[in-house]
Amino acid sequence: MSLDYLSHFSLTAEPFSKDIGDAELWLPPSKNALVEDLTDAMHARACALLTGEPGVGKTCVVRALRHALAPANFRLVYCQNSTVGRRDFYRHLCLALGLAKANTAGDLFRAVHAHVEDLAQERVCPVLLVDEAHLLHQDTLDHLHILLNVRREALTRPGTARGPPRPGRAG
Repeated sequence: MSLDYLSHFSLTAEPFSKDIGDAELWLPPSKNALVEDLTDAMHARACALLTGEPGVGKTCVVRALRHALAPANFRLVYCQNSTVGRRDFYRHLCLALGLAKANTAGDLFRAVHAHVEDLAQERVCPVLLVDEAHLLHQDTLDHLHILLNVRREALTRPGTARGPPRPGRAG
């Protein structure tokens, strides 16, 4: 395809490309409040769910969220394969987090949980973006809340002694 239309319309780059950086991405005004709400939720260390039909702008909202969150304070981890079981989900998480491979499901979980707590000690909040989360297996969903149960004190005060997560406290 010829790119003569670039010069015809005085464009410097191909429009509507997925290669557009997060900072240059145009976000409809109708989505700005949503990005602010999600940003507030991440700063409050809360869980959030973004749903919608295909084409409504979920990816644009997530990209705007990614741009709004300071990398020094937030570590975004994107998981795109939601159809796997719990062990493979944790393997994928380990890979996305740059952690060493583990053999058992328990070792995988411990590695991810320890990494999340280490990030908390560094005052960095992990943000897990699960694409197509509605496809997660029930056993993964049943187990995922445990991973989110990082002690809130560790997220707010560096040097807090580690201990078992308290029930009912989502990180």
